[in-house]
Amino acid sequence: MTEDQKQPVANATENQTTNTEQKPKTLGDILPGEGTNLVYVSGMLQGQQVNCEGPIEYTRKLTHPQWPFIPALPQYDPSKCKTPKFDWGKGEWVDESEEARVKQLNDLTEKVASITTDVGKIQETQQVAAQEKEASDKKDDQVFKLISAMNVQLGAINTKLNQVTSKNDNTYVKPTAPAQNTQNSAITEGGVQ
Repeated sequence: MTEDQKQPVANATENQTTNTEQKPKTLGDILPGEGTNLVYVSGMLQGQQVNCEGPIEYTRKLTHPQWPFIPALPQYDPSKCKTPKFDWGKGEWVDESEEARVKQLNDLTEKVASITTDVGKIQETQQVAAQEKEASDKKDDQVFKLISAMNVQLGAINTKLNQVTSKNDNTYVKPTAPAQNTQNSAITEGGVQ
């Protein structure tokens, strides 16, 4: 090997030595932008369900979930779950463990019991309201019957009054002089002395 050929080999060896002494760069060091390039994977990939793999280094930085990658950020921390699976509809990790399912079932049972109690109270209130409405309707019917009876009586009185008025119109009545009291010889009005 000639001296010129030995020189590049020596330079390459020196570069390798200095590169190994430095901390190796990660993909996150060279990617621009906010967020992290460490992600969890959750979703169906090539026909296989993956629920929480990672964190894995990704070729882009993420600030929010982008299917099937969830950034390894505090708001998307799967460590709160025993068996994490990402719920893409809610945008959060859910626990798929047996204990979590039992807790969820117990919570639902309590909610059903509470709703059943509430429905019972509502039905009782509706029954009371229906009874009150029925009583009110009966009172309204009685008032209507009373008003109808009064209208019939007023109609009869009106008819008799019309008859009396028509008789008085046909016969001329002389006005009478005020009555005199024979005992005191005083004129009184209204009949009281």
